[in-house]
Amino acid sequence: MKANVGMQYPVAAPITDYTPGTGVTYGTGFVVSQARGASLNWEREDGEFRGDDTRLDSMNGVLGYTLDFEAAGISDNVRNKLLGEEVGNTDEYTITDASAPDVGFGYIKTMRDDSSGTVVENYEAWWFWKMKFGLNSEEARTKERTIEWRVPTLNGVGDGVQLTAEKKLSFATHKTFTTFADAKAWLKTKANIT
Repeated sequence: MKANVGMQYPVAAPITDYTPGTGVTYGTGFVVSQARGASLNWEREDGEFRGDDTRLDSMNGVLGYTLDFEAAGISDNVRNKLLGEEVGNTDEYTITDASAPDVGFGYIKTMRDDSSGTVVENYEAWWFWKMKFGLNSEEARTKERTIEWRVPTLNGVGDGVQLTAEKKLSFATHKTFTTFADAKAWLKTKANIT
């Protein structure tokens, strides 16, 4: 692993069809916002099989994940697409008790490596196959003498998808590129952005 020194180009796409074993189909993708940060936490099995006072086997497979994404701001249109807020005929957005839609989500991490004495930057593009976002809290304050920038954090919960006839689940895919343009092109393909 290399050191992460940046994050860019967060994108998402609505899931329009998912049949286990055949893959996921996405609708038209979109850029979410400018990225400020993301925190990914994998949820893993935590079980061990013991015998004769020793561990004989253990399981630590991925069960799911959470991803907290800090955006530089979220437009009404993006809130509608990611959070499922309903759009009225007067451009009003209503938060209801409906569940947020399932989406694919991705971004590009800038990675820096200095292992051979020469600094090299690469771009690691990530695509999360299926997740659901929520906005658990928002904060607003009056303008003070010293401004504190407040931005929303989208709280995502990810699930695995069965992409092939094999009975294993896939949660995310990532690929490293030497140029940002190549990483962006790969991510646009995953997110169905033309």
